[in-house]
Amino acid sequence: MNLAEALHDYLDYLKAIGKSEKTLYTYGKDSSQILAFFGDKPLADLSRLNIGKFLKSPELLQLPNGKGRAPHTVNKTRGFLKRFILWCLEEGMISENPLPKELLERKAKSNNARDLS
Repeated sequence: MNLAEALHDYLDYLKAIGKSEKTLYTYGKDSSQILAFFGDKPLADLSRLNIGKFLKSPELLQLPNGKGRAPHTVNKTRGFLKRFILWCLEEGMISENPLPKELLERKAKSNNARDLS
């Protein structure tokens, strides 16, 4: 299966489980960013290396005018990519997880008040 078809199927899945139109619109934009970087390649061609390159790419980090994207926007797209890949694994579309460690690890939240007690 190719990336464009899988992204389309994922958006259909999200719609079926009741995601809002606004969320679907935003995720559609994320899908477009991902396709702009990778092209419509087979899902099996996604690797830790090329996903890592995407995470550092201007397509993710910058707007078309060259200004930097807000960290919240970058993190949202990273989260979308992670959830999409994990869904592909669950659906059996890919057999190996190509996500780099940096996307798999959750950042620990600091709770300074508890740290002091």
